[in-house]
Amino acid sequence: MASLKTQKKRARIRDKDQCQICGEVLPVPYGRLEVHHIVPRAKGGCDKLKNLVTLCDLCHAILHPHMGPAWIGLFKFPPEEPEHKKLILDWARKEFEDFLTGPIENRYHIQDEVWSQWGVIRNK
Repeated sequence: MASLKTQKKRARIRDKDQCQICGEVLPVPYGRLEVHHIVPRAKGGCDKLKNLVTLCDLCHAILHPHMGPAWIGLFKFPPEEPEHKKLILDWARKEFEDFLTGPIENRYHIQDEVWSQWGVIRNK
């Protein structure tokens, strides 16, 4: 099998350098595009293309409990607000995970529908 570096390049080409959750394309306004393992390697996930997906760094951070709170500044909120914000972040993480583990054809249909509302059209 190809190296992880090669597989990441292939994932970005397949995904047309577009975040597969929010639709951001290069240049990403707040950061960069990254490649995410849908099923983490620590949980038995592989480096095959079907397990890799291109995400912007914000969507990627939301999927990782150790990154999300820092990225959205959760710790900067007044003491009474972080629990509420954490619940929202946990909800978003669950939604993103469910979305990414669904069949790719379903993801494309949902993405096309949502992104069209913002004027983003997938290059087919």
